[in-house]
Amino acid sequence: MKEIAGARIVEHREVARATRWLVIELDEADPPEVWAPGHILALYVPNPASKWVRHPYTVSWAEGARIGILYRVIVGGRTSPFMATLEPGEVLRIGGRFGAPIASLVPEDAPAVIGVSTGTGLGPLHGYATRALEEAPERPVILLAGFREEADIALGSELTALAGRSPALAWHPTLSRPSPGWTGLVGRVGAHVASIAVEGAHWHLVGNGAMVTDIRAGLLARGVAQASITTEIYFNRGTSPDPVVAAAVAGGLPR
Repeated sequence: MKEIAGARIVEHREVARATRWLVIELDEADPPEVWAPGHILALYVPNPASKWVRHPYTVSWAEGARIGILYRVIVGGRTSPFMATLEPGEVLRIGGRFGAPIASLVPEDAPAVIGVSTGTGLGPLHGYATRALEEAPERPVILLAGFREEADIALGSELTALAGRSPALAWHPTLSRPSPGWTGLVGRVGAHVASIAVEGAHWHLVGNGAMVTDIRAGLLARGVAQASITTEIYFNRGTSPDPVVAAAVAGGLPR
């Protein structure tokens, strides 16, 4: 891919409260399988002043020249509020490819893969799970995703459908502010990690830096090998682990 490549929007829709699904098609296709869930691209969006605003986004899905991104619209944000108004056919640009696809971080002999996310971090985990279950349909993939309320759950219907087709997938959303009628998991993701015990599993943590830091510390305390934990932080970088949450993840405290 050239350092700056042209692209156009082919799909753009809301999939949860203030969360949108964007699919772009590159003007010049890269060789097949170059893009994959977990890669990071620099998206250049035209703002009302006709200037290009650059922002990094993680790839959630890719097929040939098409790339899908799950993103949250941030009130007062520099890029996302205007990007949310763009229609199919609008022209964008993308910069170079960064980071590593999730699949490249997971050892082939890992008996299971466990993904833990907050918010739009579920996007690349969903894309990874879709490909992984096609290539290794018997290997369990467990996804634990934290949201605030039911309206915030992104890609829920897609993951439920995928689980229906792939028995090896277990998908668990948890809510920190559920409605009275919610019958699923309640609390932040750290409250439920201790109940997931698969010997030798590979863990991939993506989303809020506080969540990533807390859960990584708890997993290490539990005895999970450092090489078996990979991460991607979207925001809240540089936070220190919360000892109470880390202890709960390690299984030392109920939470």
